[in-house]
Amino acid sequence: MTSAARKPAHPGRRLLFALSGLATLAASIGAPVLLPYPLLVASLCRDWRLPAVIPDGRRLLVATLAACLVLETGAWAHNVIRDAAEPALFHPQLLPDLLMAIGFYAGWWLAWWWLLRRWRYTTGEVFAITALYGVFIEQQGRVFLLGLRTLPTGALLWLFVALAYGSTMALAHVWAGGQTARNAAQPQGRWKYPAALAAMFVCSVGLMILWNLPLSWLDAIPPERLPMRSHPFW
Repeated sequence: MTSAARKPAHPGRRLLFALSGLATLAASIGAPVLLPYPLLVASLCRDWRLPAVIPDGRRLLVATLAACLVLETGAWAHNVIRDAAEPALFHPQLLPDLLMAIGFYAGWWLAWWWLLRRWRYTTGEVFAITALYGVFIEQQGRVFLLGLRTLPTGALLWLFVALAYGSTMALAHVWAGGQTARNAAQPQGRWKYPAALAAMFVCSVGLMILWNLPLSWLDAIPPERLPMRSHPFW
């Protein structure tokens, strides 16, 4: 990645933003699933991006899969730390989990590759859209319903999930250099936000199903083994 510092327009806000990254980095010791957020803060503050020689679509693909690798590995580590009896993962073991996750996160790339060619989205908008998507889709909607039943404290659960999901795709957006096909994309549109939520859902679920079909045919995924700490990787 390249790095080039920029002068902050609002030093006070930049400082608070940097401090939020440091605070979340400290929290990530016990909750590694939050690691995308401090990485996002560092990437924005230091202007870390993938090399511009990589074409837009491929750069977004690499950035998305890299950011999602951080998220999924962090989620696995979070479950290991908790020694979760029912891990909130595709698979309790790390390598099968990452293998199964490829289709799901490739769907994120496909959705945003299409969206960023049609409309302009700021990194903040990418964060907010993916955060909302994450709250509704996590554990097939169970997290949203649990938060709803336990309000107002349930809002903290939503915030935790939103931070993990939102910062992951926002991180990919920053690493990829922001907007794809800048000249063709429109800044506003009536369907800009609902289209983003729909595209993320359809592409992630659709590609996950398609990806898991050959994995099932090839019998590539081993049986789940618990407890996780006894069988961490395969």
